Amino acid sequence: MNARFSRRQILKVGSAMLALPWLETFARADEKTPPKRIISICTSFGLYGPSFFPEQAGKDYKPSEHLEVLGDLRKDFTVFSGISHPDIGGDHASEACFLTSAKHPTRPGFRNTVSLDVLASQHVAGATRFPLMTLSTLDGSPLSYTPTGAAIPALSTPSQIYARMFLAGNQGDVDRELARLKRGKSMLDRMRERLGQLEKSVSHHDRQQIADYTEAVRNLEKQMVAEEAWVKRPKPTVTEPAPNENYPSPFANRSDSIGRAKVLFQLAKLAVQTDSTRVVSIFIRGMDEKPPIDGVNEGHHGLTHHGRNPEKIEQLKIVEKVTMAAFRELLISLRDTKEGAASLLDSTQVLIGSNLGDASGHGTTNLPILLAGGGYRHGQHIAGDRGNNTPLAKLYVNMLQKFGVPTDKFGSGDGTITELS
Repeated sequence: MNARFSRRQILKVGSAMLALPWLETFARADEKTPPKRIISICTSFGLYGPSFFPEQAGKDYKPSEHLEVLGDLRKDFTVFSGISHPDIGGDHASEACFLTSAKHPTRPGFRNTVSLDVLASQHVAGATRFPLMTLSTLDGSPLSYTPTGAAIPALSTPSQIYARMFLAGNQGDVDRELARLKRGKSMLDRMRERLGQLEKSVSHHDRQQIADYTEAVRNLEKQMVAEEAWVKRPKPTVTEPAPNENYPSPFANRSDSIGRAKVLFQLAKLAVQTDSTRVVSIFIRGMDEKPPIDGVNEGHHGLTHHGRNPEKIEQLKIVEKVTMAAFRELLISLRDTKEGAASLLDSTQVLIGSNLGDASGHGTTNLPILLAGGGYRHGQHIAGDRGNNTPLAKLYVNMLQKFGVPTDKFGSGDGTITELS
């Protein structure tokens, strides 16, 4: 191939081309190795601790029931125990803090902080069509938050997610999109002038509020400039058919949250493989209804409140093993996708965990956390103190540093988990 071709030119060849991975030959001068990615997954109803956590620490641990599901992937992940966000509380409200570590989400006046995925996406802003993709199995509370604590709505319709990434509009669509961006920038300029005038006549607290808001406006402007640069570029072409929400799709069944997660996992893999984005967050929302899984005859939410009832716990473990099996499929898909001399999993950090450690009592300590891929030396159980937990945000510092963000602190995490390298 002619090395003068750009990746953009390669992608213009049309529908006969498969989804292209990152290619060293066509990389930018500062990208001679595959780009780094992060996929963060939160399952909001937790994972049953006695079946998730190994009893032994270190590399010679015996896999727990849930980890046995991952089978031969043992060397591709690290499992953590004795880890959580300090001073969260908040029961189910803690899901808003899973990627931020902001404290006390149920207190009056609570204001969230920037989430891990947003901070990572800012580091690579402009490098991909979408700085961040935040997905959810169901509409509702998001995982992603801006630096000013504003929630970023998650996408939960697979056909729309697929269309945004891979379906090209006609020239009229492109022109309308460019016009929308230009109108938006003009409106933002006018708003900024008015805010500047208002700032002179308000209290100190209100000036801080205005400063926070104008920061968000500036970030939006940068995003809009990036969108304008991308809107005329051709989208990648893939052979995978577009998903839909019609039966037998799991998105036709409200109770099939794990089936929905599998669809989102597939879209996330396509997103990073085609370099449509480098940061993806996925929220697996727990369901009150009975999931369509053999051996389960009660609602998922009710099973999490098992009260140590053995029959409920056995059903809960069935649900969670199906979740772990879906996660295994994602990791295998990333592992088996070659990228240069390595694999897509080698360049992708994949975090899965929950905001709840003991879902039965809505406890927010001793969270189930697992990190796969990303080029770490995996294959171990890093065990913290179950009475005095390691701040989970310290792991987020590890992840940000691995992603290339120059920081030693994130949220409640000061420094890294040194056992992870």
